[in-house]
Amino acid sequence: MNLALRAGRDKFIWGLNKTGVFTVRSMYKHLINNGIIVSQEIWKTKIPLKTKIFMWYVKRGVLLTKDNIAKRNWNGNQGCCFCNNKESIQHLFFDCHLAKFIWRIVFITLGLSPPRNTDHLFNQWSNQRGTEYKPFLLAGAASLFWAIWLQRNDSVFDRKQPKNFLQVLFRGTFWLRHWAKLQRSEDRIHLLMQGTHNLEVVALRIFNSFGWLNLDRISDV
Repeated sequence: MNLALRAGRDKFIWGLNKTGVFTVRSMYKHLINNGIIVSQEIWKTKIPLKTKIFMWYVKRGVLLTKDNIAKRNWNGNQGCCFCNNKESIQHLFFDCHLAKFIWRIVFITLGLSPPRNTDHLFNQWSNQRGTEYKPFLLAGAASLFWAIWLQRNDSVFDRKQPKNFLQVLFRGTFWLRHWAKLQRSEDRIHLLMQGTHNLEVVALRIFNSFGWLNLDRISDV
């Protein structure tokens, strides 16, 4: 096939619909038609598109941690930039001391037992309060995953380590508060806003009671 030479710049055109513009619906339909099982709850959750795609990758176990595993972290060692153990999706979001600390705060605040892995997160964990609250729990989990992932990248590529674990937690509540505005009703907005407030209050109470030296230890409880 010959390509005609035309004046002007090249541009990308989305080939899965007639408009040439990317839509989640066209992507979702394409995946389904090609036999790929897609978690509908992820795409229905009211969070930014890039975070939906990120969470979809998390569930499929294909995050870039596998590609970047050979990169050295902030102190020159290979592996997890927070604890130097072997980095993987399971470790980064569930088994690392940072992740355990964050999920422990969630447990103390909301009474939700920490998720064990991605399958448990998207199924049993997110269904603990019934299907009505599942989108909110997934949005909350996505904000915490996103905060851990951004901090991981800051540490690996920019050598910016967090001062403490609480800083990463507050990064997650910042995103969740921002995403709450995407909800369709004031009641849902209030629910997420209240959840972020409660997480921050509990975390600060732990800080005021025990100080930073004991905050890392809470992940081992």
